[in-house]
Amino acid sequence: MTDVMVYVQHLLGIGHVRRMAVINQAMRGHGLTVTVASGGIPDPALDFAADEIVQLPACRTADSNFSGLVDANDCPVDEDWKICRTQDLLAAFKKASPKLLLIEMFPFGRRAFRFELIPLMDVAKKAGVPIVCSVRDLLVRKKDPGKTKWMRDIARQYFDKVLVHGDPDLFGFDHSFPYANDIADLITYTGYVAPTNASEYLTGQDDTRSGVLVSAGGGAVGAELIEIAIAAREHSDRFRNAQWDIVAGPHFAQERFDAVSQTLPSGMILHRFLPDFRARMAKAAVSVSQAGYNTLMDVLSTKTPAVMVPFAEGGESEQKERGEILSSAGVISLLDLSGLTAQSLAKQIDRANQPQNLSIALDGAQRTAALIAALIKGSA
Repeated sequence: MTDVMVYVQHLLGIGHVRRMAVINQAMRGHGLTVTVASGGIPDPALDFAADEIVQLPACRTADSNFSGLVDANDCPVDEDWKICRTQDLLAAFKKASPKLLLIEMFPFGRRAFRFELIPLMDVAKKAGVPIVCSVRDLLVRKKDPGKTKWMRDIARQYFDKVLVHGDPDLFGFDHSFPYANDIADLITYTGYVAPTNASEYLTGQDDTRSGVLVSAGGGAVGAELIEIAIAAREHSDRFRNAQWDIVAGPHFAQERFDAVSQTLPSGMILHRFLPDFRARMAKAAVSVSQAGYNTLMDVLSTKTPAVMVPFAEGGESEQKERGEILSSAGVISLLDLSGLTAQSLAKQIDRANQPQNLSIALDGAQRTAALIAALIKGSA
């Protein structure tokens, strides 16, 4: 028997996994055992920080526009695949026999996986197992209002709690979910899920910051930003002679990685990933990246001057919206990839300033773990 069974499905980037791993680590710190059911493509670089990992038949999005699902062999998934995966997920639940089921994002995302999640939640409810949703602060906006109503109805029907990893002092869940008031009794704000050990990097950092750190998250998207950033170095007045570390990410296409590495100018270092990424950010004079949730938390917790270019393909809106809010608060500089040039990026990198202090909660992982431990205790 495990205390918490976590369901997580990454499709393109690895931000969902990174955030959930921080939460898993906090839950284990509270003495809870954690089993993760993962539906994404396996990657040895991914650390779920779990006691046990159940790998479901893997899939990912067919492209950055989220046009469909493909399996590990890049074949479109079919009904037989869905039946097989549902059976595996239900078997994993039966074996784990959890005291609580924690589902990442659904029903506020991952609608394509309702074929397996509705049966899973039916079994959990029948067994009297509390069901909790873990969801980031902002949702991708839906053009079809029927889908938004469906999210509300599923939340009301199945979930005991909706843990929103944000801070209402910055903005509430209603900023991107119009029916938030209809499920207000389910919602608990945990604060943002940020690294808890960031303070160790800050001592004396103002005297030692140097260079530019360019990153693309997991690397499944972001190649264009990396290539523009590399070209921007020669146009920078402040950092033309500084070291630039380029972090492509574990999912950056190998052929593109090889091409970049062969043409990289002197003074630039290309990395697939950096195990000490957060420590490097705390020492960097400027961070250049997309505007994903986790990278923003790294920026906030290390107080690093940052230039961000949000991912906005496939109707994705959350990076841009969150970035605009933080840009208006003086926390980051925000640019649009459309029309971005090496010269305009270099100008913003040169202008990047220390971020304004922002009074929001960054202890979301610890709060989440404490809430889940309390729910388990209350349902025992």
